[in-house]
Amino acid sequence: MTFSICVREESDDGTSFGVAVSTDAPAVGALAPCISHDGVVSTQSFVNVRLGRRGIALLPDIAVNDALEGLLAQDDHSDLRQVHGLDARGNAFAYSGDGCDGWFGHQVHEELGLTVAGNMLVGEETLDALVETFRESEDGSDDLVSQLIDALTAGKEAGGDKRGHTSAAVMVKAPQTTAHHDLRVDAHDEPIAELRRVYETAKSASDGFSESSKERIFD
Repeated sequence: MTFSICVREESDDGTSFGVAVSTDAPAVGALAPCISHDGVVSTQSFVNVRLGRRGIALLPDIAVNDALEGLLAQDDHSDLRQVHGLDARGNAFAYSGDGCDGWFGHQVHEELGLTVAGNMLVGEETLDALVETFRESEDGSDDLVSQLIDALTAGKEAGGDKRGHTSAAVMVKAPQTTAHHDLRVDAHDEPIAELRRVYETAKSASDGFSESSKERIFD
């Protein structure tokens, strides 16, 4: 009942991670996305939030594939889970259990620093749209949050969750973290469009504040 994208980007300032997700259930931002300066994970389908939270906690010490495979091996209902992500070492991982509902699947593009996954979708065209749109947006004109919201928009337009969309979220960990790097829409008729509106409002406020002589510290 969810589609999501996890990304890793390298720049002169350092490594950034991002995740964006939407579903036809409320408050997906409280369940699916997990992120740190060591990596990013999205846990979905019949959600086990421990896969994300514990997976992220393990990334300073082991690769994302080792972390998530180990956690799945301890999950008695791993066939119901879908989880994917990346780490700072360049590794990528995705898994979709046979018990996931509807059309489900995932794609791993390790060379691009990108993974996508979804379940209860219209079809794989949603995942293709996530990947293609994000790749086309990597021209440096927009920040990572905007690129991720563009990818969600394309995924929805390509079919998305076959039941509709109720919530959406985007999270980024960058060398310089700001307020618009962690945004959620928990219940809305058009959650992705609302996420874009909230992003633009928060970014405008952050940009205005950064021009002052004061500085907020986020992490």
